[in-house]
Amino acid sequence: MARGSKRGSDRANRLPKNDQYSGPKLVRLELDAKALLEMITGRRAILPGLPNLQDNLVVQKLSTAKIGDLAVDQFGRLLCREGASPRESHIIALRLALIRVYFAAANVRLYARATQDQFKSAQAALTSLTNATEQLDQVRPPRQRGLQAAFGGPVDDPKGFDELNDLGSKCSQIRMDIVPIMLDLMRAIEDEKTKPKPAGERKKRLRTLVEALANWWRSVTGKSLAPYVYAKRLGDRRAFVVGRRGHFIELAQALFSSIDEFKDSEVISAVTNVHESELAKAKQQLAN
Repeated sequence: MARGSKRGSDRANRLPKNDQYSGPKLVRLELDAKALLEMITGRRAILPGLPNLQDNLVVQKLSTAKIGDLAVDQFGRLLCREGASPRESHIIALRLALIRVYFAAANVRLYARATQDQFKSAQAALTSLTNATEQLDQVRPPRQRGLQAAFGGPVDDPKGFDELNDLGSKCSQIRMDIVPIMLDLMRAIEDEKTKPKPAGERKKRLRTLVEALANWWRSVTGKSLAPYVYAKRLGDRRAFVVGRRGHFIELAQALFSSIDEFKDSEVISAVTNVHESELAKAKQQLAN
């Protein structure tokens, strides 16, 4: 699912040994639409390509189920002329779009700012690595530590007090191995600090999925995802919400409840929250 880069791997093989300690780089999850098209039409299994196992299971269902077997297939009508029945090509296009929704949401979570606990753990690891390099340096003879080590062993050592023995040599090599990893961790922490802090609670999986689906919905239909609210009033009391319905909610439930594992109530709540959040942002923009 995630494309590999041959040019990138060739470049990595040409790098000096020390430069290869930078560790694995997170790359944006990419979708091979052509391969997916072949899998959907041929109903072949799709290999996992997303960090979340449940995401992969949903993508696999979207790519292997027979055309017309899934509840979301009826929404192929969104991609054809109004009043026309969706053809197989429309359903395939819809499924590819929904798979892209899962990729888009996975990327949002992948690049979201780390939690405070993650920051603390990473910083503690950096402190431990720093202390480790300092202690490993202390294994070397006094006149072969720090910057002095860069110039080799001292020439005035007739009694051999500053000779580098086997343990000192091994610890020195281990220290050299750790330093690039420590620098990589330091850069990773600094890069993470530059990301904007999220407003409110960290977005969970369903919220990112609903937002990604909403973006696709607006781009295709040009309509709002606002749900129809059914309310009931008892006497003079304030009306209370009985339920929410709407075309977008129906699509979200067909995807996230029928294929994924969320409850209908969870989906309705997430759609409502996304809609209200967008209304608040629109009002704020008008106010500014």
